[in-house]
Amino acid sequence: MRILLSGLSGTGSTTAAKRIAADLGLDYVYGGQIFRSMAEERGISLEELAESLEEDRETEQEIDRRLVREGRRENVLIEGRTVGWIFPRDVPAVRIWLTCDLSERLRRVQGREHHPRSAENLLRREASDNRRYEVLYGIVPEDFSPFDLVLDTTTLSVDDVVEKIESFLQGQMLSERAS
Repeated sequence: MRILLSGLSGTGSTTAAKRIAADLGLDYVYGGQIFRSMAEERGISLEELAESLEEDRETEQEIDRRLVREGRRENVLIEGRTVGWIFPRDVPAVRIWLTCDLSERLRRVQGREHHPRSAENLLRREASDNRRYEVLYGIVPEDFSPFDLVLDTTTLSVDDVVEKIESFLQGQMLSERAS
């Protein structure tokens, strides 16, 4: 089994991914950790690495290559914002995108970061990401066609999100066995 789980900050993707990986006995790979490791390798802060990506396409692509390499393993859940779009189509994987109303995402992020500029930082970072991903990969943020499941988490608890995704995955496995 190979699951690619994506979503913007505040959608619950990290929390859900960790729980689902644990429930299903899958290795969990967090795209953010690859990003953090790269910053550490270069001896710079996360903010410095993030800012450098606007001009340094090679670094961005290296992060994504590492994510895809990890995703080629079996029995893995990969969580990363771009992975559902960039992962090779010839490698079987279930692609899931979590969405959430902007005001709820901002509330969630503010609640966990407790920083007065969290909302401003989030919006600036996402705008930068969107520009880069469109240039590098042709990703249109509102195009969810690569995904097998798009789930709105705005009004759902973490338990509800996990339950809905795991039910979907069970249905996918049953249909694969039948064919």
